Amino acid sequence: MTELEILRLPAIDSLKQLLNISTPNSGHPNLGFQSLGLHVDDLEAQHAILNEHDEVQFNTGIEFPSVVYRGQVQEFDTCMPGLGRLNNIEDKLVSICRNIAFEDAIRVHPYVSYCAQQEFNGHSIHVDYQGLAQHYGFHTNMIDVTSNFDVASFFASCEWSAKKGCYIPVASGAKPGVIYSVIPALFVPGSTQTAKFNFVGWQPLPRPAQQRAGAFILPHGKCFTNLPSVQRMYFRHDETAAEKLLQAFDGGKALFPHDEAAALSYLAKDLVLVTRGQLERAWKMLENWEGRYFSKKRRSNVFKASDLKIVKKPPLNWACYNLPAQHDKLHTKLNSELNNVRLRLTYRPPI
Repeated sequence: MTELEILRLPAIDSLKQLLNISTPNSGHPNLGFQSLGLHVDDLEAQHAILNEHDEVQFNTGIEFPSVVYRGQVQEFDTCMPGLGRLNNIEDKLVSICRNIAFEDAIRVHPYVSYCAQQEFNGHSIHVDYQGLAQHYGFHTNMIDVTSNFDVASFFASCEWSAKKGCYIPVASGAKPGVIYSVIPALFVPGSTQTAKFNFVGWQPLPRPAQQRAGAFILPHGKCFTNLPSVQRMYFRHDETAAEKLLQAFDGGKALFPHDEAAALSYLAKDLVLVTRGQLERAWKMLENWEGRYFSKKRRSNVFKASDLKIVKKPPLNWACYNLPAQHDKLHTKLNSELNNVRLRLTYRPPI
């Protein structure tokens, strides 16, 4: 775009008004669903749903979003998941090993482990370990989206400054930002799409729920922007509008609450230690992602080039963290977090 074309674009707050996007939690009914005999409102909450494995998971945000959003500070040539942005096989292997090491650690996190063993309304609670890894900064096959336009606007208007150690507004006059919208109903289980949409929502660790998180699981080589129904909405960066979003989300802290898992994830970012079991799982995950088999010789050469080192015990643990593990405390915490879950009963005919 030319400078003049960028200047003619709306700022992010004006874009929201032009698109007639209402702020959630007004309590107003969705007239489209209302005409079908379903009372659906715009209240953001934890909504219980059953996945294809008959497990219950909790969508956070509005119950039935007609579209979900993704915000970026600028448009890039492609929009790939983390694994798709890595070029070298060695880098991919190391990245997946770190992902698996973190997943193994959170599986034995006392609260996560407790939640994974519980039921809600007679169904096992689903814990999305890869969804958690994605939201704690690890490379996965997922692309983040959200049902909340303001959350997407934050990520489109503010960027992380490693120098300052915080989020800052993108400067006015920069390349235009972009908000993507996509219809999630086209990608539900059973659809013919190769990509899959999934509500990440509430998890035993706090980050995904705060971002009203959803995700698209993409196959190797698939670009998010090429998915059916994806639309682009450009805006010019405006520091005043971005500053308001920074304040609304407490500088980003409301979307990235600090916890022990965040601290552990920082340690894992440069991890080169891996057990043999984790390495074998990493190879299988890499082969599934790449869609090809790696011979024993090829594996050996890649491993040598990766600087990974084999250890006997899992390299990440919670020994340095004082995590509560008493059953009554874990029980009380889970009850408090799921105390206001909304659900609707439906009839599922016998197969």
